[in-house]
Amino acid sequence: MRRILLVEPAYRNKYPPLGLMKISTYHKLRGDFVHFVKGCLPQLRSQEWDRVYVSTLFTFHWKTTVETINYYRQVVPSPDQIFVGGITATLLKDTLREETGATVIAGLLDKSGMLDPGDQTKVDTLTPDYQMLEQVDYEYGLNDAYIGYATRGCPNQCGFCAVHDIEPTFCNYLPLKRQVRSIEELYGPKQHLVLL
Repeated sequence: MRRILLVEPAYRNKYPPLGLMKISTYHKLRGDFVHFVKGCLPQLRSQEWDRVYVSTLFTFHWKTTVETINYYRQVVPSPDQIFVGGITATLLKDTLREETGATVIAGLLDKSGMLDPGDQTKVDTLTPDYQMLEQVDYEYGLNDAYIGYATRGCPNQCGFCAVHDIEPTFCNYLPLKRQVRSIEELYGPKQHLVLL
């Protein structure tokens, strides 16, 4: 059993970290111990973790994100056991890797073996772990919502937009009904439906 720490930097946001929620599901299915935090918590720096995942949001949160990654460097056997993903990680992957030594995952976790070589799971298809949000004292604006995707990527290549970098393959339909049913079966009914 591995000890897994999921970290969302302490920036303000109303959407829960969907990527970390799916990573939580991935590791719990493997019998790993998973803990989720928001920000830099001193009590966690004295503990040892097999792997730390840090989510990134927008590039204007660069300073907070890098400080958070570096804060947790001492809790893992080596800096490459800190995995960083999300928008900033995709858009500034080389710079982020150079500055932190972390393993940077660009784009989606939509291929098998991306977290553990040989594993056949496509993490992006997993049902998000809503229960992990109860571990933090932070009120997301969308706690009571089914959060999902009806499409991925974009057929356009607009110069001002980063979607084609983050989600390079356009998928014009994802089975939303299955996503909602799976969330409801595991975590009960939600009041809202939010499509990202």
